[in-house]
Amino acid sequence: MATIAMMVGGAILKATTFVGGSYLAKYLSGDNSSDILYEKRHDKALKKYQKDYEKYMEQQQKTLDWEDNNRRLTSNAIASQNFANTNEALKYYNRTHPSENLLSEPPQFSDYYKPSKNQKTGEMLYVGGGMLALGYLACKWL
Repeated sequence: MATIAMMVGGAILKATTFVGGSYLAKYLSGDNSSDILYEKRHDKALKKYQKDYEKYMEQQQKTLDWEDNNRRLTSNAIASQNFANTNEALKYYNRTHPSENLLSEPPQFSDYYKPSKNQKTGEMLYVGGGMLALGYLACKWL
């Protein structure tokens, strides 16, 4: 019975957190126009990140297809040597042409979007207030 009560309580807490989060953030910030600017900036960064990530995944898939095709056409030893030689050639090319990095890392969303200090402060206030309220309710009812 206690397990069911904990599950129901957890579901109610999660629903309250997700539904009331945006309302409480707007209430604490006091400036609704800045939220719209954050959303636009976030959406713009997300679109650019998704475009770059798709490009990266396409490049990775081409590399994997080339390796698979090379292994099918030649023996495994020759294919491994060819892949190692190509990898070394790409590393040398990257050193000589740093603007065209062919062995790139996948893009990270943190490179495109950084939350402002006001946004971080609002989130911390919301989390801290929620923890205090939950602790108070737990002490009262348990």
